Amino acid sequence: MRKKTIKIDKDSIQAMKIKEKETADASILFQKKSFILRLKIRIAEYCKPALLWLYDIRRRMGLKIILTLLLFVLGMIGGYYGVLSSRVLQNDKLVALRIGNAPQYVDYDMQAAINYLKYSLERNDYQIAGVSYAGNLYPKELNHVGVNVFVRGFPSFYDLRMSEDKTNILYVHRFADFYAEEFQNYDGYISSQQQVLNAFGDKVNIQLLPVGFVSHETVVPEHYEYDVLYIYEYYNPTFCSYMQRDYRMRIISGQSFAALSDQQKAQELAKAKVVVYEMGNVGRDDKTYVPYAVFDLISYGRPVVTNNKLLLSSYFNTNTWLFDDVESMILVTNQALNSSDSIREQKALNAKKVLYGFFDMNVTFFKNLKTLK
Repeated sequence: MRKKTIKIDKDSIQAMKIKEKETADASILFQKKSFILRLKIRIAEYCKPALLWLYDIRRRMGLKIILTLLLFVLGMIGGYYGVLSSRVLQNDKLVALRIGNAPQYVDYDMQAAINYLKYSLERNDYQIAGVSYAGNLYPKELNHVGVNVFVRGFPSFYDLRMSEDKTNILYVHRFADFYAEEFQNYDGYISSQQQVLNAFGDKVNIQLLPVGFVSHETVVPEHYEYDVLYIYEYYNPTFCSYMQRDYRMRIISGQSFAALSDQQKAQELAKAKVVVYEMGNVGRDDKTYVPYAVFDLISYGRPVVTNNKLLLSSYFNTNTWLFDDVESMILVTNQALNSSDSIREQKALNAKKVLYGFFDMNVTFFKNLKTLK
């Protein structure tokens, strides 16, 4: 039997191949769509409880309350970052006091002046970030401050690390031998002594820091352990040898007394009938300069014997005992000790009232500190 031959042309074969490919593509597409659909269904099943929970909150609390809570959360986040940015902006109110002396060479007068600088800055809304001394003048923890106040004592003081983006002030505590290199690149200059201003004239714009004090609680002695507390910047052997014949004395250097805390100072001052503070004749302006240490002692309400200054005799009159030399020093100390306890303590309180009445002032220089830059 003869087999039947089927003839298929090339066009028909090509058409069949195209049909098979379209069928395969359709199958793959169907499988993809089916997978995506199943995935959506599964996600919906997992998310359904959360969606129902949110819907329930919305139904119970209302849309406005939800929006309010959302805004509150956003506000908290914004506030947090606002505080971070404000800390950076407020660095111009942070102050570092950088002292040109090592701590062991800071005497009582200089320490009282430093405390007054702190007080003057703080009452003008500045914050003291810290105090550093020669030997460690630039600790890392004070790098962020916006204001540097450099305190120059008797030794020469050169600062070579001032940042131009900060406000830099040089405070000259007392008159000494100066060098022109010390008075460069600062934004402002202040000093406690008129003689410093006179020495520089118009070459450097130095402003006078008025005498002042930091307030302390009045010291009321319960009993006297000794007659005289002698605080000296320069030791007077003649005075000490004479007074020790008849009186109980506590002798301490100004540097040692400066190192005490405020509480320790008050405890020492409460033990003596009379406080004798002697500043040696150093510096060209000593005839008129009143040590900050004297104001500090008066602010504690203690009877004070000290160097004779025009300002003290003018304002405090007979409420302080003043001397010009070692003979008058011995004489007025005896006068103070020979007064009755009640009279002597009353004079001390009177002096403190005068101090608060005439010398508690805000320093203009620190009010205008922002304008220096």
